[in-house]
Amino acid sequence: MSHFNEHTDFDWLSDSSPLLAVQDSWHSGTYDCPVNYQLLYHTAGAFTLSSGAGLLADLARRFRFTFDIIRRLGNQTDAQGRALFTESFLNYLQRLRIRADVWAAPEGTLLLPDEPLALARGPLAHILLLIPPMRWLLWRSTYWATLAAQQRWQNGPLEEEDPPPPPNVSHSLRGWAMRALYIGAARPEEAEALLHHKTEPEPTRDEGFLPARVLLGAGSVPPKPLAQIRRAYRGSHPQGDIWLTRAHEEAASVGKTSAHITDVRTRRHRTLHFSRFQNLYQPILTRGYPVLPDAKPAYLRQRTLAQLRAFTPEKLADYPHGWFADAPAE
Repeated sequence: MSHFNEHTDFDWLSDSSPLLAVQDSWHSGTYDCPVNYQLLYHTAGAFTLSSGAGLLADLARRFRFTFDIIRRLGNQTDAQGRALFTESFLNYLQRLRIRADVWAAPEGTLLLPDEPLALARGPLAHILLLIPPMRWLLWRSTYWATLAAQQRWQNGPLEEEDPPPPPNVSHSLRGWAMRALYIGAARPEEAEALLHHKTEPEPTRDEGFLPARVLLGAGSVPPKPLAQIRRAYRGSHPQGDIWLTRAHEEAASVGKTSAHITDVRTRRHRTLHFSRFQNLYQPILTRGYPVLPDAKPAYLRQRTLAQLRAFTPEKLADYPHGWFADAPAE
């Protein structure tokens, strides 16, 4: 559902259900339990294009549970006229400072199917509070950026350009969508056409989250806790994506120039040879504090075009990606 006539700041607390889940964890005593979460985006296309990390960092800089917000929450009632939130829970919110860690692929980075948009780790209540803005900002931004990038990938041209002026971005659904379409390399007239002819879908609410572990999704992907993806390169040419658990990170020495992976499409071992690698997931929030450097949309747009040039249809058709394997195939 799209609300592109909205021009005011988006109200993060208009939906009370996430806060009710946090309140349940507060009263059950599970609010401080450490959990993992990852934000998934299932695409029918060959790739997704990450977007929205800068918006999440900006929100973290600005948002607080102020006295006015707490008072407004305290005035909310259910159908029987009873207060939705208890006084002890509101006191907890007023003292709360988010202390979760969030990592995401840099905006304008091409991701393969089943590769999460973001990873998060922290106390249960903190992660529950972060999930709605992650869905509104990262998931929806990725939707629009991917739509634009796939169109540009199919129709070209992909060489560097003198970028058009970036749109003025308001803190509204339309503003965020226009920003994502720009980063996805949509031309100005294409961006308006896409906004008027596409309906923004809703992310599946329960995917990507299980207490104390990570769910990567159904189908061919094993439910392992993903900690990092290393994109291996020879020169400037990507050779494959190496999926790592936290235990894998210990074994996958940064000094190695080859790695064995189990390709998720074929279930067979493949050996990647490379001269360097890039860790795809970079910190956005560390203990709740935004650490993402500010990047101009025009720069992110050029990154998109560089990614689209590197991942041709022929390249993606057989591009290896999957779990780090401790030993090569027999």
